[in-house]
Amino acid sequence: MVNGELTLRDIAGFCPEEAVWKMLADVSRFVQKEGTSCALTPDTIVIDGDSFMVIPSANAESSCETTSQKALVWSLGAVAYFTATGHVIFGGHGESYQQEHPSVPLPVLPKDFQALTPVLQKCLCYLPDDRISMEELMNLSQKGLEICAKRQRTPFTSSSVGGKKASPMGGDIEGVWPEEMIEL
Repeated sequence: MVNGELTLRDIAGFCPEEAVWKMLADVSRFVQKEGTSCALTPDTIVIDGDSFMVIPSANAESSCETTSQKALVWSLGAVAYFTATGHVIFGGHGESYQQEHPSVPLPVLPKDFQALTPVLQKCLCYLPDDRISMEELMNLSQKGLEICAKRQRTPFTSSSVGGKKASPMGGDIEGVWPEEMIEL
């Protein structure tokens, strides 16, 4: 927590896909509207109810001097990766590591976040001219959020599917185990 406010650092690695889309949509909209040039970090993005907001950091003067829109897109992609996984990109060396190693593969998110991976990779392109714009990121994030909200989540149950027991990986589980499972 920063100044008693819940930040992305506090929830990183514990967020569902919908929360990451929401964070991307809210922060990219804020950057577009406010025209901020401050660095985006897990400590400068706070959770305010069901919204994400950007607050200036303690060292805002030093981090706000010349941050370009393309650099903000990269930062927002790195923050989204951290939010989804709880891990910092490129071992915490960030954009400087990528500049020293331009052929380093871009990160891939876990399966639960696979729809986010191509968007983050567009944010994290090595060459700034190859990155998406903040407006494109805002639009893609809003679409991702809408798709995520429409998706129905159905909990796994051991109910019958077509008269047969279903496995969490799909298909029929009869005959999979050589012996009958018993409760202990």
